[in-house]
Amino acid sequence: MLKPDADRRPLDYDVMVVGAGVAGMETAASMGDMGYRVLLVDKNASVGGRAILLSKVFPTLDCASCIVTPKMASVSHHPNVQLMTYSEVDGIVRNDDGSFAVELHKKASYVDFDACTGCGKCEEICTVAVPDQYNYNLVTRRVAHIPFPQAVPKKAVIDRRGEAPCTFTCPAHVKASGYVSLIRAGRYKEAFNLHLENAPLVGSLARACYAPCESDCTRGEKEGTLHIRGLKRFMADRYYAEHPEPEYGPVENQLDTRVAIVGSGPAGLSAAFYLARQGHQVTIFEAEKEAGGMLRTAIPAYRLPKDVVDRDIKNVTALGVDIKTGHRITSLPDLKRHGFSAILIASGASNENGLDIEGYDLIGVMGCMEFLHELNIGKMPDVRNKTVMVIGGGNSAMDPARAAIRMGARRVIINYRRGRKEMLAHDWEIQGAEDEGVELMLMSTPKRFIGKDGKLVAVECISMALGAPDESGRRRPVPIEGSEKVVPIDMAVLAIGLLPSTGYFRSEMKNGKGLLIADPQTCQTADPDIFASGDCVTAPTMIINAIAQGRRAAFYMDRHLKGESLDMSFDGVLDKTDKTVVLEEAEHFVERQPVPQPLLSLDERRKTFECYEKVMTEAEARQEAQRCMNCGECSQCMECVN
Repeated sequence: MLKPDADRRPLDYDVMVVGAGVAGMETAASMGDMGYRVLLVDKNASVGGRAILLSKVFPTLDCASCIVTPKMASVSHHPNVQLMTYSEVDGIVRNDDGSFAVELHKKASYVDFDACTGCGKCEEICTVAVPDQYNYNLVTRRVAHIPFPQAVPKKAVIDRRGEAPCTFTCPAHVKASGYVSLIRAGRYKEAFNLHLENAPLVGSLARACYAPCESDCTRGEKEGTLHIRGLKRFMADRYYAEHPEPEYGPVENQLDTRVAIVGSGPAGLSAAFYLARQGHQVTIFEAEKEAGGMLRTAIPAYRLPKDVVDRDIKNVTALGVDIKTGHRITSLPDLKRHGFSAILIASGASNENGLDIEGYDLIGVMGCMEFLHELNIGKMPDVRNKTVMVIGGGNSAMDPARAAIRMGARRVIINYRRGRKEMLAHDWEIQGAEDEGVELMLMSTPKRFIGKDGKLVAVECISMALGAPDESGRRRPVPIEGSEKVVPIDMAVLAIGLLPSTGYFRSEMKNGKGLLIADPQTCQTADPDIFASGDCVTAPTMIINAIAQGRRAAFYMDRHLKGESLDMSFDGVLDKTDKTVVLEEAEHFVERQPVPQPLLSLDERRKTFECYEKVMTEAEARQEAQRCMNCGECSQCMECVN
């Protein structure tokens, strides 16, 4: 017989009994009395089988207790009987000598049985309730639970059927189901601290993340997606209001290793946070006058107020991370000579694609990043009573367009060479822009910019038709000859793509697109002491992707600095829970309509850079959190461990 542990060493028994109900226990005890060595196997966490359910017929538990529990105690203490609960038989093969070889597996209990005392504290603190099979699903029990008070062995188990879709889909695997369950329980501080385990920039993500978690929410297939980002906003705002400064400082066991990080954007800040948690001495070098990277310079305040960025950065600097602003790094060997043991390049992608057409150099033609940078550092371009055209169809086009409305532009146009359904911007961003007064000029592209005295006064556009698919699979836009028209404009903002900020790095470190070459698993470059992560490696993507990249880089940099092998998995996530299984249990869930997202009125939104999404009230947040369907069962809130 095979022992169900990692080394799979054979373990001999005379008899195996499968099923620990009354018959199984009686058989095992009787065979044990005869001197046989017996293995009693049951798929449940306790012996007793279904007989213990008779306690529902006799609510005082008298009958079931009298009949079953003495046998449970007897068999568990029998010197010749070994219990193997929470286990299943995978296969039985008869050997040549007539004996049997049995393959078993122990199901994951997510509890150390040797350490568990059966105190039930984990059950008291658990935030997730599910139907209780020992009460015919008429009442609920907790996911971390002891099956019933008289269970043998009296050990807790935690139910997990996989990774919740929201957590699985998040690039950083932020445990959304965990902090949602904690919000539901009113444990807001614990919810915030749980988020820090995967991403330290909580406030920024609560406002500016495009929330891929919501796109995969199981509740979205019923009444509507859970507003996970709105719950995060409530959690972050409440925590920051109560804690203007972080509650922690540098770790006690500081190491001698010094780490340099180039760039203080999401990837750099994330890496610094997790490296500092491991005790490394971290210095971030930032070329701009203030830290934050694209969070500070490329996102308008109506989406991400800068005081929120400042508070997020405190989460990092509280650990002792030193941020040197106004320091542009142009030589990595210099950093090594200054005593840094490892370097992370997280310089982002803020260089802009140009548009090679006539008039590109006119005053009034500018890039998206230039426009937003000036806006965010207070050098606001004067667009009052002017016509602004933003060229591009991605999310980066929505920010300058919606910002221009707030800056008092008379007319704002988004010009895009494909149709609306081909636009890469999120639909709610496009709809929000239209609601605020932005016009869409689709199936059109600039042919030339027209100037007068060196200043932009108009643009000549040509209509487009969609032709055959290109190498990306999208239909290629083709100009329609003779369809040109002139549109008077005062400013053109180009939002047609960004390039990595890697111009000063050696050519052998970059690929043909200018992106830094790094191992996709470890983020290590050809130089073992230099790592790279974020947009300078992946090309521009979402904030949460950069944060995930930074945390990944920190994990492998820590191992490298400690002389440990990098051949180690970082992710450690389970397979995604099958939504159909959750939806089949929908009868256990009350229908709950989404809590409407509170917004500023359209008139207010057009006139102010105040964050247009309002924060939920506590009652609204807890009501919305109740809609979570606990897809993975255990939410990984970690309260049972804490």
